[in-house]
This record gives sequence, C-alpha cells and structure tokens, in this order.
Amino acid sequence: MAHSHSQMVGTPFVPPSVTSRLNCMKEVFERSGKCSLCDIQCKDVVVSETRNFSAIVPFAASYAFEIWIIPREHSSYFHEIDQDKILDLGSLLRSILEKLCKQLNDPPFNYMIHSAPFGLSSSCLPYTHWFLQIVPQLSVTGGFEMGSGCYINPVFPEDAAKILREIDCSI
Repeated sequence: MAHSHSQMVGTPFVPPSVTSRLNCMKEVFERSGKCSLCDIQCKDVVVSETRNFSAIVPFAASYAFEIWIIPREHSSYFHEIDQDKILDLGSLLRSILEKLCKQLNDPPFNYMIHSAPFGLSSSCLPYTHWFLQIVPQLSVTGGFEMGSGCYINPVFPEDAAKILREIDCSI
C-alpha cells in the first residue's frame, strides 16, 4: 500500500514463526533459568533506555537496523501494560522512529507487537516476554531469503546500535 496504515490480525492458531520463537525462548529458559529478553547483558546492542523499556538491535537481526523495544520488567502480555508504561513506550517509540528516519532517509517501516498467545499455559509465562519489533524497509527480500527462511543482514547489531545511539534528535 502507498499510504500509512495499520492492521490488527488475530488467528485461531499460533503461526509457525511464533511457535519457533517461543520454543527458542523456552530452550534458553530451561538452560539458564532466565527469560532470554530479561537477560540481555550486552550494552553494545542498546540504542536507548527509559525507566520501563530498552530499545535494542537484536543479535542475528533479520533486517538492517531492526529494533526491538522490550519491557525491562518481565511481562508476557502486551494488553496488561498500564497507563504510565504506555506513555513511556510512546515516548521511546517516537524517539526511535525519529532516529531511524534521520539516519535512513525517512524509510517506510513495519512494526509488530509480539505478545504471548492467549490461552498459553501459566507454566510458559516465565519465558514468554512481549516486545515491539520495528523493521525499516531498506531492501527487497530476495530469493535466498524467501526460499530458505534465512535472512542476510549486512549490518552488525553493535554497529547499527552505535549509529542510532549517536543520533541527536533534540530540537
């Protein structure tokens, strides 16, 4: 589409990519006893932080300058966010979008809110953690990516985070 728009989609099933992500989060939890998103220790991938959220460039990001905004306090469901945190999230989201627009020449982007599926067993909640994913549309998905499900990202997460961290968006 050639105009800004949003879509909210619910499915009667858990998509394969979500199942795969949850299985990976479960493996990390079973190995370490920690939620994989609560336990991000490398400050080199942090773009910005607020009292309630961290904006990071994930390791093994599928897309150049992909950003995840993650609650700093463990939370499985986006819909449980309170008013104070939603205002904090909005402020950080605006700052990150300004940085992306300034650095990348105002590209179109997609964003997705990844929240635990409804009806998930309470035993799964310690390792499920919601996050907001921002993907600037900087290139076209190629045949290799479509055919293999493996994405080629030419930008190291530490480099993308450093570039975005250093952008001053103050007026």
